Amino acid sequence: MEKAVYKVRKRARKFKKLFEKISVNTLPWEINGTFYFLISYLKFSDLQGMAVLSDNKKEETESDARKAHKPLFQFYRLMNHIHVTGKVRVSINDDFFTAPLALSEQVNSEALKEGHALIQSLYNKQAYFKKLYADFFAKLAELQKKGQPLTEEELELAIHTSASLEVLHYEIMRETAENTDCLNQWVKAMKEEELWDKLKQNHRVFYLQLLQNEENMQHELENLPVVKHKNPEKMLKLTKDKYRNFKDDIRKQELKDLRYPY
Repeated sequence: MEKAVYKVRKRARKFKKLFEKISVNTLPWEINGTFYFLISYLKFSDLQGMAVLSDNKKEETESDARKAHKPLFQFYRLMNHIHVTGKVRVSINDDFFTAPLALSEQVNSEALKEGHALIQSLYNKQAYFKKLYADFFAKLAELQKKGQPLTEEELELAIHTSASLEVLHYEIMRETAENTDCLNQWVKAMKEEELWDKLKQNHRVFYLQLLQNEENMQHELENLPVVKHKNPEKMLKLTKDKYRNFKDDIRKQELKDLRYPY
């Protein structure tokens, strides 16, 4: 695949304008045995134009290049969306959850049980969020290593991952916002059991900020662009349907404006 990327980058220079840099999205889409790559032209990190090129000019057709644009556009826009929206949450260390859980398990206190269950529930969702995120990028690394193109399977995975992360983020925010009283009682109980000061300072700050940001969380929940539904499975399905047409208006315009095929 490295040779193919090199050839595509070389071809892409023909459509490059002054001061622009070429970025080749290195996982292609295959049509009729030909690999088609999505090319970005950037000036000072701002997108200036796109092209769809193969490493084999003799075998490619303009119609196939245009067909390849849709799945390539969808996949890479979703991939970027997954990275941008997920990176903050996946950066939260597990010990923000595991450390207080371990401490509160050291004593038999009724006052801690409800808060302990809440933190465990949030941790389960957080862990699943991180797994989905990691599994998605691990799959791409595997394709890259094997020199294989993208398929409908990876496109479906991108749709599923985008939707699942959005629903999980909403559920974590909602559960936290709806249970600040429970969390506040847990903090008080931890102090009474002389466990609060055994937490690291950054862990204590984490939970205090959750309590202080209740109003901000409620505001964010109201403005999250999530398809809300009482049934979690239905909510996921509706969110997946939304991502099947992710930025479709931009895609249609980009197809018209491609530098190649013309």
